[in-house]
Amino acid sequence: MALINPSDVTYYLVPETTAGTVPATGNRYEIPSAADLNLPAFTANEIASNTKRPGRAGNGMRRGMVTGTGSVETRLQSAPVINTLMESALSGKFTGTGTKTLKAGLTDSTFTILSLLQGGAAGTAMLEAASGTMASSMKIAATQGGEVTVAFDYLATVQTQLTSDSTLTVSAVPNTAYEYVGADVSAVTVAGNSAIQFTELGLDVTQDRVARGKLGTNQPIGIGTNGIRTVELTLKAYRESFAIDALLTGLAQSFSFSIGTAGNGYSFSIPAGYASIPTTEFDSESAFVNIKITAAYDTTQGTDLVVTQL
Repeated sequence: MALINPSDVTYYLVPETTAGTVPATGNRYEIPSAADLNLPAFTANEIASNTKRPGRAGNGMRRGMVTGTGSVETRLQSAPVINTLMESALSGKFTGTGTKTLKAGLTDSTFTILSLLQGGAAGTAMLEAASGTMASSMKIAATQGGEVTVAFDYLATVQTQLTSDSTLTVSAVPNTAYEYVGADVSAVTVAGNSAIQFTELGLDVTQDRVARGKLGTNQPIGIGTNGIRTVELTLKAYRESFAIDALLTGLAQSFSFSIGTAGNGYSFSIPAGYASIPTTEFDSESAFVNIKITAAYDTTQGTDLVVTQL
């Protein structure tokens, strides 16, 4: 029996039409994963027994509902697999024609993560499928002179271990896609002002997801969504004056930025964001101002976050 090399494991994403079921036809998108990406981790809540057995022994436990968790962490780039993960995290869909726009909302979507541990003929391959999967967060981070990363946390409901590889067509990350760096972040606009010199940026979107169970089975019947979606934007700029403090009123204002270029990038817009009081920070050579914006519902856009493919 051959041992598995973590370096040889490949990961794919398959958009689902029926939650929890891998489509029989279509594409499986290559996930441009970090080198140390782990497989989805499935665990069961353990139902311990308090029954006393002879000799003070316990009576073990039983497995309860099984769920999977994991994350996809990678360098941000423009690709269908990233679009699908964004749609799941934001509970929305990119429009199919014209300017392709995704508005955070309440249209949930699921996908399958395929982890190919070992290729080979039918009966010798090792493939693990985590299906009925939904993203619960999206985190984008950018630094000047550094990389732009994106991370998606997810919750899965069905685990399948197979000894035959998937027959779905592999769709690789497009050759035209490139991994963004800080120089690709542009048009950072705060309340209409685009002249501020920023050095760091972070966009965090989180939504509480919970697996739903029922009597008669330990497999979840789906994923429920709880509470409100939280959208936070953090920015770090050089402290050049107090103009930015006066600019940020603490009332609803618009914030936006772009990553990439036309035909190969995204723009992000918070139409109604509320800024906290800016704070000043020093390092060995400069003074900086830190800004935190919390998004709110905007009646004109009908959402709190808009993503547009450039």
